[in-house]
Amino acid sequence: MPIGIQTFDKIRADSYVYIDKTALVYELAQTKTPYFLARPRRFGKSLLISTLKAYFEGRKELFTGLKIAELEKEWIPYPVIHIDFGRNGYETNAQLKIRLNKILTEYETLYGITKDTDDEPTRLETLLQRVNKQTGKQVVVLVDEYDKPMLDALQTPDFDANRMLIRNFYGVLKGCDEYLHFVFLTGITKFAKVNIFSEMNQLHDISMSERYAELCGITEKELKENFIPEIKSFAEKLGTTTEDILASLKQKYDGYHFNADCPDIYNPFSLVNALGEQNFDSFWFQTATPSMLFGLIENAKYDLTNILDGVTMKSNSFSDYRVGGGSLTPIIYHSGYLTIKGYDKESDLYTLKFPNDEVREGFVEYLLPLYTDIPEDKLGLTVEHFRKAIATRDIDTLMELFSAAVADLPMRRSGNMEYAYQVAFHAMLRQTGFEVTSEQQVIGGRVDVTLETSDTVYIFELKMDKGKSWEEASKTALAQIEKKGYATRFMASGKKIYKIALIFATENGGVAGYTVVE
Repeated sequence: MPIGIQTFDKIRADSYVYIDKTALVYELAQTKTPYFLARPRRFGKSLLISTLKAYFEGRKELFTGLKIAELEKEWIPYPVIHIDFGRNGYETNAQLKIRLNKILTEYETLYGITKDTDDEPTRLETLLQRVNKQTGKQVVVLVDEYDKPMLDALQTPDFDANRMLIRNFYGVLKGCDEYLHFVFLTGITKFAKVNIFSEMNQLHDISMSERYAELCGITEKELKENFIPEIKSFAEKLGTTTEDILASLKQKYDGYHFNADCPDIYNPFSLVNALGEQNFDSFWFQTATPSMLFGLIENAKYDLTNILDGVTMKSNSFSDYRVGGGSLTPIIYHSGYLTIKGYDKESDLYTLKFPNDEVREGFVEYLLPLYTDIPEDKLGLTVEHFRKAIATRDIDTLMELFSAAVADLPMRRSGNMEYAYQVAFHAMLRQTGFEVTSEQQVIGGRVDVTLETSDTVYIFELKMDKGKSWEEASKTALAQIEKKGYATRFMASGKKIYKIALIFATENGGVAGYTVVE
C-alpha cells in the first residue's frame, strides 16, 4: 500500500498499488488550456501533479502497462517547473519568501541562470524566458497547493502581504503565455474578490467537471478492481466476510461528490490506510484537523447547525469564498468536511452534508471540547452513558449528564448562549449514533432538536429562562411544541414520543430545569 507516498515515480518503481488515472491525465495534457482543480487535502492532488510531471518529462518507462501507454505515441519531453507549497507553513510573509526563493534558486541553478533581482515575480518571468530559449521548448508549470500561503495566513497580519505576493507571482504566467506549453494548479479553494485569479482569468476550473470528477479519489469500481486481496485479508483478520468489509469501508470513507451526477468517491488517504493497517480508524481526520476552519467559524459566529444537519448552496457560490465576509460554507465544502448530497435543478440549489462517518464523527468529536467540559479521556465513557440513558428512556439521567457537561460553558463563551447550548446538546447526542436533527423543518416551524431510536422519539425545545422561572419557561416551550405540531409527523411511526422542554439559566448559566410530557 502506498501509505504516505505522493510521488508517481516511487510508486511505480517500487511496485506499490497504483489506481490508473492516466487516461484522464492524457486527455488533460492534449490542450494548452491552463487548469485549476480544487480538492480536499490528502485527496491525491500531489500524486496527480507528480504524474503530470513524469508524463511531461517523457519518462515513458514509468507508464508501462498503464492506459496512457496505449494512447501516447510520441513521448516528447518538456522542461517542467514544479512549484510545491504543500511542505511548509506560511503564517508569515518571510516564510513564503524563503520558500519561493528556494524553489526559484533550484531551477536557476539547474539552468545556469544568474539571479539579478530579489523580486520573485521577475525571477519567475526570467526563468520561463531563459528555459524556453535554452531548450527550444515551451515550459510546463505545475503548482501544488497554490492557496496554502493564504490559508495558513488567514488569521495573521501577513495575510494581505502573502496574497499580494502570490497574486503577482501567478500573474507572471498570463504575461508569459508564449513561453508556456501547459499550466496546472491545485488547491483547496478558489478565493473570490481577492484578485488571486484576476491575473489569470483564462484558467479553466475543472473542480466540478463531470468529465474529471474521478481524477482524484477512488471509486467503488476501482476499489473492487484493485484491492480484493487486501479486502479478503482484512476480512480474515476480523473473522468476517468481504461483503461486510466493503460495507464498512463505504460507510466510513465513501460518499464524496464533486458535482450533481458524480459517482461516490472514497477518500483515498483513509481507504489506503485502512486496507494497509487493517482497521477502521479516522486516518484523514487525524491528519487534516480543521483548526484553521474552527478559528474562522469561531470568529465569524458561523451557525454550526449548518454543518451538523446540512446546508444548501447555489452553484455560483462554490468558488466564492470571500476573506473577511460572506459565507464560510464554500471553504468548508472545499476542505472536505461537507460534500454534495443532492441537487435541485429548478432552484439551482445543492444540498451539502457530511460525506461519511469518519468526517461526521471526527468533526463532532473535535467540536465537543469547544462546547462542553468533558475531558478528552472521559468522552467515550460519557457518550456511552448518554447512549444508555437514551436507549432505556432514562431522561433524568440524560439531563444530569448534559447539565454536568455544560456547567462552565458560560464562563468560556459569550454571545448567543441559547445557540451555544443547542450546539453542545446536539453534538453530544450525535456521538451516541442515534438519528439526531437540529432545526428540523415541520409545517408549524422548526424543531430545536429531535432524536429517534428504533422505538422512541424525543422532541426537545431549548430556551433561556430570560428572567422567568424555569417552570414558566417550560410551559411556554411545551405550548410551542403543541401549537406548532412538532410531534405530528411522528404520530404514525408507532414510536413512543417524549416532548421535553429544556431550560437554561440566563443569569448563572447551565441547565435551570426541564419538563417531560409523554
